Amino acid sequence: MSSKEMRVSSRKLVADDFMERLQQHRRYLYHIAYRLTGNPEDAKDLTQETIWQAHRKSNKYVYEKSLKAWLRTMMTNRFRDQKRKKSLKLVALEDAFIHSEPPPTTSMASVEEQVEQRLLLERVKEEIQNLPEIYRRVIVLRHFYSLSYTEISKELEIPEGTVKTQLFRARKMLKERLSKKG
Repeated sequence: MSSKEMRVSSRKLVADDFMERLQQHRRYLYHIAYRLTGNPEDAKDLTQETIWQAHRKSNKYVYEKSLKAWLRTMMTNRFRDQKRKKSLKLVALEDAFIHSEPPPTTSMASVEEQVEQRLLLERVKEEIQNLPEIYRRVIVLRHFYSLSYTEISKELEIPEGTVKTQLFRARKMLKERLSKKG
């Protein structure tokens, strides 16, 4: 057996051992997944996805740390990502703005002030709807969903610098449009 074949065989044994260790935590992971999802089928899927992801990322696992804690963190993060992606895909970005309510004010505003706030919000929503798609989507994700630049970058699969540029241009465009109609 050549040294290359021995290294490949050795890596395979290590990977198999790690997979065995992961499988030993399947029941623990399922209980966490069930608490997160509230659904047996989704819990099974989340458990399987977490084990698969852990196996793929086995080289990133630090053996001095608790495997259970590492798996729990991985599962929780995966669940949050899935939930956020589902909510972003289920709700059309334009609809989210159209149906949103104005932010509640801390002090009791007069009826006139409330009407003015609602009119201003409607005007802003209308102007956002009229923005080009590339600007509208970053504005909605940043200001409606409160996503970070990094999260927007991942969601839209564009560089973070592009997100910042598009946000800058979108805000500038909105400001110009709102000041003209004011």
